[in-house]
Amino acid sequence: MVKNSKGGSGHKKMASKGVISSRVVSKTRVSMDECEYYAFVISMLGGSNCYVMCQDGIQRLCIIRGKFRGSKGKRDNFITKGCWVLVGAREWNSSSTTKKDGEYEKCDLLEVYKDNDKSFLKTISGINWSSFINNDLSISNSLSSNSNSNNDFDFSNDNVNDEYTSLINTSKTTGVISLSFVKEEEEEGIDIDDI
Repeated sequence: MVKNSKGGSGHKKMASKGVISSRVVSKTRVSMDECEYYAFVISMLGGSNCYVMCQDGIQRLCIIRGKFRGSKGKRDNFITKGCWVLVGAREWNSSSTTKKDGEYEKCDLLEVYKDNDKSFLKTISGINWSSFINNDLSISNSLSSNSNSNNDFDFSNDNVNDEYTSLINTSKTTGVISLSFVKEEEEEGIDIDDI
């Protein structure tokens, strides 16, 4: 039993009941069935849905199960665009009904892979990982280009800097700072109807 050090009604909210011990090494889950496919997330949709591109080249609608949406499962299995996942196709659903144009096959999320799992998965033979690697490269390139594009602004006014340097230079030679204010052209009054 966990010691109640916090107290109150939320004392077991973050208890260590579901935490895996550091001694236990979690194994990477691999595809065991012909209906289980390795995939990467193309885009996130609203609610518990996302589009995935499977290893067989078919785009499917992935249903994120409640296990991954709950408080404990969500923390360890955060799903974003480009994540590698293991999905299970619904062959019982797709074979019995005819699909309309633009309708995707449905699949269920089985596993979300972390970065250290990706290196293990690449060692599995018989699977072409090139589309997965290209997707990772395109996402990393888009992230780096977005971070570089934010530094394109230059907040300086050359006129103010020139006036300031000329004022400083004259004050050094004469020892007196003389400020001259230039009266700008008076603008017409603001018409409330224009607003």
